[in-house]
Amino acid sequence: MADDFFPEEILETLRKDPLNSALSPTVIRDFSIAKKFSDNKAAVSSLDYNLTGTFCITTSHDESLRIYDCMRGTREQVLYSKKYGCNLARFTGQPGYVAYASTKINDTIRYLSFETNQYLRYFVGHSAFVTSLQRNNDGRCLMSASVDGSVRLWDLNAVNATSTAKVGGQIGGVAAAYDPSGMVVAVAVDANQIQLLDVREFSRGPFASWSISNTTGDPSLVSKPAVSGIRFIPPLGDLLLLAMTDGSTQLWDTQTSSHIATLSAGPTNTMDKTEEKEEAPAIDFMKRTFLGQNLSATPDGSTVLCGGRDGNVAYWDVKRILQTNERDGQVVISPDGLWNGSHTGPVGVCAFNPFVMECFTAATSLSIWSIR
Repeated sequence: MADDFFPEEILETLRKDPLNSALSPTVIRDFSIAKKFSDNKAAVSSLDYNLTGTFCITTSHDESLRIYDCMRGTREQVLYSKKYGCNLARFTGQPGYVAYASTKINDTIRYLSFETNQYLRYFVGHSAFVTSLQRNNDGRCLMSASVDGSVRLWDLNAVNATSTAKVGGQIGGVAAAYDPSGMVVAVAVDANQIQLLDVREFSRGPFASWSISNTTGDPSLVSKPAVSGIRFIPPLGDLLLLAMTDGSTQLWDTQTSSHIATLSAGPTNTMDKTEEKEEAPAIDFMKRTFLGQNLSATPDGSTVLCGGRDGNVAYWDVKRILQTNERDGQVVISPDGLWNGSHTGPVGVCAFNPFVMECFTAATSLSIWSIR
């Protein structure tokens, strides 16, 4: 394989629309690494695709932002944010621009032209570590969540948030995600509650909420698993994934507010015993648990994938899970299979491309997976 290009047979596979393909467990099992990059000097912390799935951008703890051509399998550009740090970089609907969260000096969200390497705007408002950042469907707005206990909606043309929801989150932090329609935001709060907010009446608070199982009593992040990230399963948004700080994943039905099952690929421990504290600050703990960036689903909603601390990627057949006789949340389901990504550390990023048949996973190295 040439260093700069995918072979034509892989390009042909990538051009297929996964929504019109049967992404069965058998198909997922046949994915293998088509290209690998080892140019980061520290772990990759986030990955996002543009609105067409042709490019993606990563952030890393080495304070770099790297843009890749998903169709050609090439790295296109490298930028650095040494002064402010970087995480959760997101493409927007404005070509040539990305937004990302700061990790140093302040908690401002920065809007950067990657063509000129100049900032267009700063989104100011959060006063603590930003845990979630996502664009809406047309790329004109952003949604962010922070350990400061707030979730904010932003118009790309304004420096101040257009709407703010004060949700709490001083103990377990806050994580948030748009549903596939872009009209609802799900928020995990204080390690014990899920809230659903309508973007049209955002500041009025949730129109629905429910308690997260297994979080009664002391809500300490160490003694009880908290939510580090949250994702809807496409295309309907009736199923919700919660990435837990103990390494497991909870699957919820948003229509019935019921905990369907817990997905686990092995021992659920994200901290060394020497790191555990009686009351670990939310910001410190959430930084060590990937913010749910290691959790993904295929575009047709048939398969859930999750990067593990052992360097592998586990996957589950959603249909099999939904056919489980017991749906009280007490069922722990093992994966249908594993991808061995040859990563030498925890897989902190796993992202299936919404538009083409490929998946990116990353530890310090970055791997592109496609059908053999």
